[in-house]
Amino acid sequence: MQVTSNNKQEDDTKNSDIIKHTLMSLIKVATSKTSDDYAWSSVKKLLNELEPKYNFLNLIKIGKINELHYDMDDIIIHNNFEKIDSLELGKAIQDIIDLLKKYLGKKAGYFFIQEFKTVLGNNYYKIIKSIGVDLRLVELQRDFSGLDTHSFKIKDAGNSNIAFVEKID
Repeated sequence: MQVTSNNKQEDDTKNSDIIKHTLMSLIKVATSKTSDDYAWSSVKKLLNELEPKYNFLNLIKIGKINELHYDMDDIIIHNNFEKIDSLELGKAIQDIIDLLKKYLGKKAGYFFIQEFKTVLGNNYYKIIKSIGVDLRLVELQRDFSGLDTHSFKIKDAGNSNIAFVEKID
């Protein structure tokens, strides 16, 4: 992964590949719950909405899609995206996932995050987790409205399946 922070990564996956796979996986899950047009337009809208907070999102352009076909080539990433700090990219991805889940509302459903992880694949799941994306917090948000995911993290309790939400100071 492209690293511009102190965060060590195990591979050399580019930032552009991470964001493309993340966005495409979110779109695929969303299109299984709503129309293709709504899923793509929602992602475009949320990127614009988050751009003031993460100005590097203006380096992502989603092209006009064909009604019958869409793929990763419709997501165009400027070369400067590789210079983005991996932890900032992680925060942006966390917010993108949060916001899309809110856009979809009840259509997202209980298993939205599980479906997203499956479509994303284990390799990219590990990568986004390593840059600070915690999908378990997104799952918990349905129980705790208004939760700011950047203020909390999940702390595992050893070998059990129990985890604790911990506030970050």
